[in-house]
Amino acid sequence: MRRNLLAAAGHFLSRARFVPQLAHAQSLRNWLCHCSIAVRLFLPIFLFFSLLPAFSQRVISPVPGTFANQQTLILDLPKGAEAFYSYTNTDPLTSGFAYDGPVLIDMSGKISLRVAVINGEESEEYKIDYTVTDGGNPFAVGTAEKLFIDRIVSENILLCSGENVISVPRSLSLRIGDGEKPAMKGGILSVSADNRLSRYIPCIVSSGEQNWRFIIFLAPGEVLPLSKKEVPFEIENWSTFRFTGKNLIWAIDEGYWSASTDDVILDRSKSHIVYWQDVAYKSGNPIQSFVLPPKPSLLQESYNKSVVFNINGDLRYKLSLVSSGAAGEVLLNDGLYTTITFDTFEGDYISQTAVFALYCDGVYQGELTSSYEIDRQPPLPPKFIASEEGEYARRDVSLRVESEDGTSVYLAVYGPLTVSANSYLDNNSEFDYIKPNSSDYVLYKSQPIELRAGTEMTVCYKAFAYSQDKSGNLSALSSYKVIIDEYNYFLDGNAPDFASDGSRLHPFNSFEQALSVINEGKFVHFFVNGDILLSEELSLISSNCSFTGMRDARFVLPPSGYILVRDASLEMQNCVVQKDLDKSHPSDSRLFVFERSAASFEDCEISGSFDSSGTVFSSEASSIVLKNSGLSVQASNYACNHSAVNSRIQIEKSRFASISDTAVNFSLKGGSLDLRNSECEVISHLGRIVEATGVNLRMTGNSFSGDFDSDGKKIKPVWKDEKSLILEDKNNKIEGF
Repeated sequence: MRRNLLAAAGHFLSRARFVPQLAHAQSLRNWLCHCSIAVRLFLPIFLFFSLLPAFSQRVISPVPGTFANQQTLILDLPKGAEAFYSYTNTDPLTSGFAYDGPVLIDMSGKISLRVAVINGEESEEYKIDYTVTDGGNPFAVGTAEKLFIDRIVSENILLCSGENVISVPRSLSLRIGDGEKPAMKGGILSVSADNRLSRYIPCIVSSGEQNWRFIIFLAPGEVLPLSKKEVPFEIENWSTFRFTGKNLIWAIDEGYWSASTDDVILDRSKSHIVYWQDVAYKSGNPIQSFVLPPKPSLLQESYNKSVVFNINGDLRYKLSLVSSGAAGEVLLNDGLYTTITFDTFEGDYISQTAVFALYCDGVYQGELTSSYEIDRQPPLPPKFIASEEGEYARRDVSLRVESEDGTSVYLAVYGPLTVSANSYLDNNSEFDYIKPNSSDYVLYKSQPIELRAGTEMTVCYKAFAYSQDKSGNLSALSSYKVIIDEYNYFLDGNAPDFASDGSRLHPFNSFEQALSVINEGKFVHFFVNGDILLSEELSLISSNCSFTGMRDARFVLPPSGYILVRDASLEMQNCVVQKDLDKSHPSDSRLFVFERSAASFEDCEISGSFDSSGTVFSSEASSIVLKNSGLSVQASNYACNHSAVNSRIQIEKSRFASISDTAVNFSLKGGSLDLRNSECEVISHLGRIVEATGVNLRMTGNSFSGDFDSDGKKIKPVWKDEKSLILEDKNNKIEGF
C-alpha cells in the first residue's frame, strides 16, 4: 500500500501538526502507464527544489552511493508532468509504477532505479544506482544513537518545524545537503515558530564506518484562514481593472459612470477610488466605494539569519505566500500576514526567489517577487599549508592558511614549546592538552607564519584556525602540529628503504645514512632499534652525535671495519656494539678510535673478537667516560680493552675482560685514569689490569682478577713507571695475581 504526502500535508495545514508516512509501493501496476485520466488523479501537488544538479533538478532522493538504510524516492516535477519508476532496472514506462508522491523503496543490496518523466511532448529518463547494506544498528540498546538511527530507518523523512525539533546525537557526523558540504557534529535542528518556508532537505549522518541518508521535511508554521472581501471587480497584475458586477454601474475617481466590462489600465503609482451602484440610477441611491492605494514594495530584513518580508505601503495591504521557490512547498490557499518569515535550521543554505500575492482589505491586487538567501551553513574548515610535510620538520616551517573565497580566517598559534625526550618517545602526548582560548585568535592576513627551529633544542608548535563567512557562520576548527627537530633522528635496522628520512615514521636503516647527517656539522641524536650493520671500511664520525638504544639496539661491525671519532663527541646509551671474528675475511685490530675527541658510554655492552691482536678503545688526546657498561676483548696473541695516549679516562661501575695470550685492560701513556667500583679481569698467559707510563691514577672500590695458565709468575695487576702517580688507591680487591 502507498500513502502519499498529500493527505498528510493537508492534515498538517489544518492541524499545524504533521508526521510524514512512508509505504512500499504495491499497487498501480502497468495499466496506469496507459490511463492518463487515472494517472492525473495521482499527480503530486508538491514542487521540489532539487539539490542534485547531476539529475537536472528532478531526483532529490535517492542518490548514488552506499547507505545503511533504505531510501525514499522523491522527485521534483514541473506542473502537469507525469512520472513512472522501476527499481529492477526495467523500463518504467512498460513495467513500472506511477509516482504520486514520496515512496520508500523497500529493497536492500544493489539497486538500479529508473525514472521516466513525461511533460507534454517531452520526456526524460534517469538512472540511479545505489547500494543499501544490511549492517544493522551498531549502537547499544537505549543509547541516543540507536534511537536516532532506528528513527531514520523506520521513517526516513523527519519533520522539522517550529513545534518539532530534530536532535542528532553529537557523536554522529552530520552533513546537510548533497555534494561537497561540510560535515558537522550532531546537534539540535530547529526553526522559528514563524517560519513559512517549506522544503525537502537531504542529510547524511555517519558513525565513521556507516552512512545513513535521510530527508528532513521543513514544514511551515500554523496557517491562518484566508479572508477575502467580495467586491464587484477584480484586479489583474496590479494595473488591469475589470468590472464583474451584475446590474451595477461603476466609475473610477471622477470619471463617468459605466456598465462596460472592458479592461481598464490603471496607474498604480497613485491612489484610485472605485464607485458602484445599482444600474437603475435614481437620485439618492446608495453608492459604495473602494480605495485602491498605490502599489507597495517589499522590504526584506534579516533577524538572526532568518529573512522577514514586510510591506512598504498602505497598512491595508496583507501578504499571502504563492511560492517560496523551494522544494516541498504545499500549494494550498495560504493565510494573510502583515509579515512573513523564512527560516531554516543550522547547517542549511538556500537561495531562491519567493512570490507573494498582495491583498488590500482582502481584495487581490497582484504579485510581488523577492530574491532571498538564508545562510546557516558553516564554511569548510580552513586548510593549513606547510612548507614541510608531516608532523616532523628538520628546519624552519613556513605556514599558510587557505579558506573558501569570501571567508575570514582567525588563527591562534602556540609555541615554541620545548619538547622533552619522554614526550618525543611517547608521541608527544604532553602537547595534546593544549586547547585554544577565544582571546588568542587573531585575524589572519594571508601572510605566512614563520615557525622557527629551536636553538640546540627540539620545539613544538600548535596552531588552530576557523573560518567565518559573511553571514557569521563559523566552520569547524582546524588544527596543525609540527615538531621542528634539527637534532633527533631514528635509526632502525628493520625499517624498509622506502621514504627513509630519519623521522619516526620513516627511520634510517643504515649507519651510512646516519653518518651523512652526523657529518653535516651539527649535533644530532639517534634513537636506535634493531641491528645496525656497519660497512667493511672506516666509519668516520667528524661531528657531535649521540645514540640512545630503544629495543635491542645493536651495532655490528664486520672484521675489517672500525669507528673513528675525530675532533668530535660521541655519546651512547643502552646500546650493544660488537665485532665478531670471521677468519674468511680480513680483520682490522681496532673497534673504536678516538682522536682529539670526547666519548661517553652508559649502560652499554661493547665487545670485540680479533684474529691475532685487537684493541676495543684506542684514544689519543681524548676524554673517555664509561658508566654501568662492559668492555670485553678476545684475540690469540694480544688483547687490550683500552689503549690511550694523553687521554683522560673516567670509569664507574663497569666491567672489563681481556682474553688472550697477552692481555691488558688498560694500556696508558700520559693522561689520567679514574677507576671506581668496577670489575676488571684478564684471562691470559701474561696479563695486567693497568700498564701506566706517566699517568695519574685514581683507583677505588674495584676488583682486579687474573686467570693465568700457570702459577708463580707474581705478576702485579697494576704496573707503573716512575713518572706515574697513584693519587688514590682504596678498597681494591685483588685475586689471582
